[in-house]
Amino acid sequence: MTATPIPLGKKEIFVKWITRNGRRVYASQYGLQAFRIIVDA
Repeated sequence: MTATPIPLGKKEIFVKWITRNGRRVYASQYGLQAFRIIVDA
């Protein structure tokens, strides 16, 4: 997997869980340590 470049004015954060349809989804359920999320800087 190749890393996607981060657009200007954005930054990346890594989180252990995200919310989908009102339920927590943990990265470990997908064999990951964390999800990568791009947010405004």
